[in-house]
This record gives sequence, structure tokens and C-alpha cells, in this order.
Amino acid sequence: MLKPMDIHNKEFKKAMRGYDAEEVDEFLDEIIVDFEKLQRELDVLKTQLSNYSENMNSYREKEISLNNTLVSAQRFADQLIKDAETKAANIVAEAEAEAARIIGGTEAKYNKVLADYTMLATRYNDAKETLKDYFQNQIAMLDKEEAGINTEEVASYLKQAEALEAPAEAEVTEQTLSENEETKINVKLKEIMDNTDAK
Repeated sequence: MLKPMDIHNKEFKKAMRGYDAEEVDEFLDEIIVDFEKLQRELDVLKTQLSNYSENMNSYREKEISLNNTLVSAQRFADQLIKDAETKAANIVAEAEAEAARIIGGTEAKYNKVLADYTMLATRYNDAKETLKDYFQNQIAMLDKEEAGINTEEVASYLKQAEALEAPAEAEVTEQTLSENEETKINVKLKEIMDNTDAK
């Protein structure tokens, strides 16, 4: 590649009918100036291109590093999601199992309470009926005792029985009444009692 000094040092042979040497030298001087300017611009561009190339390599390295980082981040995020889904599934399964256990325990307790309540209600009703029957029987017995035996009727009956008996039997005391008279008295007493119960 030509350099400005190559142009400056170039010697041309002189010929009879050649170009004017001064004009050629002036033109070559202009070319040297432009060529030097272009050379400087070319050097600047080469430097910039070298810098750009270095920057490009740096950017490529950063891009590769960034891509690797993104891939690692994506893998990490995928693993986090997978772990979170697994953990969530385990939590849900444990919660469902715990809920089933609680519900089962609650149902068992409810069934036991219900059975105990039913048993107590049955016992209460049985006891109530038993007490009701007992008190009704006691009331009936009290009514009978209050009604009792009418002593006037018994005395009247005994007088009539004595009047109807034979003279020999009149001598017999109340302690030695004959079996026949006792039976009659007992029958009469039973009739009186039956009449009282009917009332």
C-alpha cells in the first residue's frame, strides 16, 4: 500500500513532450495532503474497528454469560415451581387427611353422644313411667285407705248376725265364732270392700 512519502519521493523521468513538472508536483502535493488525510481517517477507522471488534467480543462474551445466566435462572425457576407444586400437593394431601381424621373423629363423637343421649332419654322415659306407675299405685292405695271400711256398716252387720243366731250360739263370744259365721262375715266384708273400690 502506498504511503504519503512514497508519493512524495516518486521521481518521474523527463521527456520532451511530457507534463509540466511544476503542475505535476503541485498536484502530487495535493494528492499527498489528501492521501495523508485519508490515511489518518483510515487509521482512526481501523482503531475504531478494532475497538468495535473488542467490544463485540466483549458483548458476545456477555451475551453468552447472560444466556447461561438466563438458562440457569429458568432452570432454577422451573425447579422452584416444581418444588412448590410438590409442596402444595403434599400440604393439600396432609390437610385432606387431617380433615378426614377430624371429620371421622367428630362423627364418632357425635354418634357416641347421640347413642348416650338416646340411652339416657330411654332411661329417663322408663324411670318416668316407673315413677308415674308407682305414684299412681300409691295414690290408689291412699284413696283406698281413705275410703277404708265403714265401721258403722260392719257394726250393724254384726248386730244383725247376732240376732239371727240360735240361743246356744248367742253365748259364744267373738273369739269363738263358728267357722260358718266367720265365712259369712268375711263374704259380707268382701262385698263392702268391692263396693268401696267401685266407688
